[in-house]
Amino acid sequence: MDLNRIQTLQLVSVRWWNASAYYAISLCDALTQSGFRSYAGGRGDSPPLVKARRRYDLPLFDIINLESLNPVTMVQSLARLTRFIQNPTISLVNAHRPEDHIFAYLARQRSKRQIPLIRTISDVRPPKDQRFNRLLHEKTDFFIFTSKSSFDRYQSVWPIFQDNSAIIYGALNTDQFQADPQSSRLRQHLEIPESDILIGIVARLDPVKNHDMFLKAAAILAAKVPNARFLIAGESCNIQMDTLREQALGLGIEERCHFMERTPEWSARELIAALDIGVVTSRGSEVICRVAAEYMAMGKPVVVTDVNVLPEMVDDGINGFVVGNSDHQTLARRLELLCFNPEVRLHMGREARRYAEERFSYSTLVEKTLEVYAMLLRRGETLL
Repeated sequence: MDLNRIQTLQLVSVRWWNASAYYAISLCDALTQSGFRSYAGGRGDSPPLVKARRRYDLPLFDIINLESLNPVTMVQSLARLTRFIQNPTISLVNAHRPEDHIFAYLARQRSKRQIPLIRTISDVRPPKDQRFNRLLHEKTDFFIFTSKSSFDRYQSVWPIFQDNSAIIYGALNTDQFQADPQSSRLRQHLEIPESDILIGIVARLDPVKNHDMFLKAAAILAAKVPNARFLIAGESCNIQMDTLREQALGLGIEERCHFMERTPEWSARELIAALDIGVVTSRGSEVICRVAAEYMAMGKPVVVTDVNVLPEMVDDGINGFVVGNSDHQTLARRLELLCFNPEVRLHMGREARRYAEERFSYSTLVEKTLEVYAMLLRRGETLL
């Protein structure tokens, strides 16, 4: 096997554009940019595949539907997947969701080529302790966990992952996310002076993102830091923006807050560029946290809660702070420290950028993933 000619199939059967989908598609993008052609596989009209085609211009394997429970569709998809992996140019299959995992295993069983099967795990929940599920995992060559918290959950159910797994964090193109020394267009639009300190949360409006904790901390901080302003940006999901406005009004800080529904007019880069401090207050989810990596890549100190991957990304007191996910008072104190100490804010921002480049960049993602792929392919050669 010429390791310089690795080509992969990344199966990503996700019904919406979420963190798992982002991890899979960004991995395809990073590998393909580095010269390792990687196909995004799944339903052609699914949000991840549409994004892979329109935004990333990736090679696709889009004639399968592994999400369907229709028996005819399932049989057709399995047959098509089996034929695809019989192509000798495909080096391995990396499954990113449970349904991908099952179909990839069955296709490999039917195939004449026993190519490596990898499962990337970005699940918040532990695995179901069922006989077939355990067999499926025991017959899988390797596991990539997107956080140590996920590894610990799986290992607590089946202690079988210690010697055949790696933790590889989600990544972003750090060349596209960099600190911008120019005055922010968004700050100008919102008429926020450069002397004001803008603290923001960029997240979908959902209870799991814990916006009420952010607003409670903002109310404490507003009484102590006259030039503190607060940005909440996100798309309405299970909470409406007006609900958060009413909460801010009840806390007496509505005039200090800026509420922005996510629209194509304002990219994530522009939203983050306007900030002095980035915040993630989630009470759950966050097995992958793209926005924390984006904050860091753009040189922003980050204050996060102690949920899943977040304390793995933020080194408390170095590139930001970690607080309890229901402790708005400590959140307010950490933000106050950053507001009153611009030199600390600047130093932590520089450290955040360094962490992003070293741990959450495309180059690191490719390097660590290729180490796994190469090891499996060499192992397969020795077994022939």
